Order: sequence, then C-alpha cells, then structure tokens
Amino acid sequence: MLRISTVTLTLVVSLVWQTVPAHAVNLPDLGDESAAVISPAEERKLGEDFMRKARRALAFVEDAELNAYIQALGQKLVAQSDNPQQAFRFFIINDASTNAFAVPGGFIGVHTGLILNTQSESELASVLAHEIAHITQRHIPRMISEAQRASIPTMAAILAGILLAGSGQQGGGAAIALTTATAAQRGINFTRAFEEEADRIGMGILAASGFDPRAMPVFFERMQNANRYNETSLPEFLRTHPVTTNRIADSRNRAERYPYRQTADSGDFLHVRAKIRALMTAADPDETAKGFKANLAEGKYRNADAERYGYALALLRARQLQAARREIRKLIRRRPNKPSYRIVQAEIEMAAKKYNDALAIYAAAYKKHPAHQPLARHYASALLKTGNARKAKKLLKSALRRQPDDPTLYKMLAQAAGGTGSRVEAHRAFAEHYYLNGNPGAAIEQLQIASRYAEDNFYLQASLEARIQAIKEEIALYQHH
Repeated sequence: MLRISTVTLTLVVSLVWQTVPAHAVNLPDLGDESAAVISPAEERKLGEDFMRKARRALAFVEDAELNAYIQALGQKLVAQSDNPQQAFRFFIINDASTNAFAVPGGFIGVHTGLILNTQSESELASVLAHEIAHITQRHIPRMISEAQRASIPTMAAILAGILLAGSGQQGGGAAIALTTATAAQRGINFTRAFEEEADRIGMGILAASGFDPRAMPVFFERMQNANRYNETSLPEFLRTHPVTTNRIADSRNRAERYPYRQTADSGDFLHVRAKIRALMTAADPDETAKGFKANLAEGKYRNADAERYGYALALLRARQLQAARREIRKLIRRRPNKPSYRIVQAEIEMAAKKYNDALAIYAAAYKKHPAHQPLARHYASALLKTGNARKAKKLLKSALRRQPDDPTLYKMLAQAAGGTGSRVEAHRAFAEHYYLNGNPGAAIEQLQIASRYAEDNFYLQASLEARIQAIKEEIALYQHH
C-alpha cells in the first residue's frame, strides 16, 4: 500500500543522491564542508517540511499510547548517542510491512509491521539505533557535500515526488526517474558504506542503552531468510536497507565484542504489540477477540497481562462491552494504578454512553497521573464529547506545551475553543492543524478569519500577520526549485 512512500534514508541515498562516484566508499570527514552545504537548522526545516507533506500521504498512527512508547524508546537510545542534545521525533505509520525510516532533521518513522515482526524489544531497538545513527552521522549532508549541487528546495521536491509515487498520485514517479535516470547504479557502494557505518554506530548505542547487541545480526539474518523463502516479494526492510551475508557477519562479529546479556522485554513493549494486534489488523473484530481468548486459554502468550489487555481492547472494538468490562476489571484488580488500564475502562463506559461513569474514571486517574500524556489526551477527548469544552481546553493547552507539533491536539483545541466562544483562538488552532497536516493554504485562510475576529486588537493582529507571513515564506522556499 505504501511501499515507496515510506522514505528511508537509504531510499533517499539510492534514489536521490546517486551522483556520488562508486569508488567513494571512504566516508568524508564531516567538518565544515557538509555543514556549509546544509546546516543542522536547514536539515530540521527540511524534515519538518517532509513531515507536513507526509501526513497527507502516509497513514500516521494517532494513538497517544503507541506514540508515547515509541518516543520513550527512541529517546532512551538517543541519550546514548554521540549527539544526545539533538531533537528527535519518533512516530508510527500504520503499515503491515517490516520497515523503519529516517528523515533529515531527526524524524524517524516506524511501521506497525516492524513492531509486530521484531521478536524482542532489543530487535526493535536495534532498528531504531541504526536509524538514529543515520541522523547523528549526518549522512545526507555528507552526500550533499560530495555531490555539491543539491539544494533544499530540490531535495524537498524529490521527497515529495517519492511520496506522490507511493500514494498512487500522478507525476511522482516521473520526477524521481528524471532525477536518477543516469545514476541508478553508481551510488550503491556509497550507500552500503553508510549502512555499515549506521550498523557500527547503532550497535554501540544499543549496547550502551542496556539492550542486547546480538539482536541486530539476529534480526538481519531473519529478514534475509525470509527473502530466501519468498523471493517474489522482497521484505520492505531489505528493499530499503540492503542486507548482505558479509554485512550480517560483520554485525555478528561486532556484537560478540560486547559481554553477553539477557535483556527482558519491557511490559510496555508487550502491551503495545497487543494493542496493535487488537486495533490495527484487518481481521474481523469478533475473530480478533476470539484469537486473544484462545491464546489466553491455551497459554500462548509471553505476558498474560499484555494478552488480556489486548483481549479487552479487541472486545471493545467488537462492541462486546460487558465482556470487555470483565477483562479490564481483572487487570485493574492486579494493577489499579496503571493508566492504560484506566483508559480502556473509561472508553468502555464512553462506548456504553455511561458518560458520567467514564468522566469519573478519567478524573480520578488524571488526579493521580497529571503528567501522563495519553491519559490527558483521552480525558480531553471525553470532555469534548460530553460538552465540557472549558475543562478540555485547559487540558489541551497543557498537552500542547509538551507536544507542540501534534496536529490532532490542535484540532481538539480548536473544537474546545469554539465551544467556549473563543473564535480567534479556535481559528488559530485550526490554522496550526492544517499547517502541520501539509495544507498551508488552508492554514493561511484560518489565520485570515482569525484576523477578522481580532478586530482592533493591535498586538493580536500583529501576531496573526507575522504567522501568515512566516507560512508564505516557507511556501515560497519549497516551491522555488
């Protein structure tokens, strides 16, 4: 469904910057040369532009708990990198293929298929560590410094073209072909050199973070074996991260230099996998619930609580509310203060239209866990649905201070502000929602509407005009190529 549109760094390397000679396998020093071509700030701008376009073509997962998990895991690894101060944003794409990808500026996407198909948390962490290394080693600027003829607008256009091709729109494939027709083979060795460096740096990050370094070669080898048995359909990870026998051997040899350690999977990892299985598979909801029930009866699970959590979610999805209540109560008796269990409990009551019960559950949980972002977001959503706009607005403003680049939070804030009669605030929030979703024209329209409601408030008018001008300048930058 989204094969090409998941733009990995390797895909960008192999499709975009293949003007690099094949013999250039000795990686250049970073120094000032690559920084002079594209600065870290420009990289971040490029990544932000990509994210806005990507939201129009890729199936971003909006689930707050899943995103909180992948962000926490990613930041644990970043903390052990050689640039722990760099801003990173980890996000999830609902795609069954096994893949992850890095975008300039510290943006790393993970497919739901990768989370389900990695057999341990260390394996998942090994892929994230590899992608982090692509970013911290500034691989794209290093290639640009070799090519000496790329520009930010040109690169943005190529990334957009890849997205268009992957989402089935016309014109994208032609844009890529035009850029790469004469250089399809020449950059392969350079690409492999970057992959090998990302393996080496990533393994160090993995070990320093407390995960099993041997998980990296184990994962590579399993992907390669999958290709042997399914030659007509190459796994997505292998298309974008070419794995060779030598690369696996090198990875295994490096891993053996680290002391052996057994690393248990976290409960969060197993709960996240159960949630994806329960809510994001194409299977019939009733059949999904039956599968969880059978696993629990037969002992086919790695963590009974995680499996029961998935079962409760599957029952909720199937609208079997009474059965869902029974299962979540079993979990709450064991762990009454776990926010994710309270969220499910409240959502069951919301589905049953027992709104007072749901809000009481949320209020009690939020009082104990005011910093828990997924809980706050679900609570705000329930408040909006039940007409409590003022309280929802307060929660959402607090959430946006922690996550200022979340378009869904801005949409919710717009609804809350509208519910309290704050028209300027509502249109400003809608503007940021549209902007972050890759629709700057609609964002400007919303800001202009807000300006009409601001009337003669000089400071507010100036603020709105400044935001309109900033968006117009970004449009001009990325359209100039």
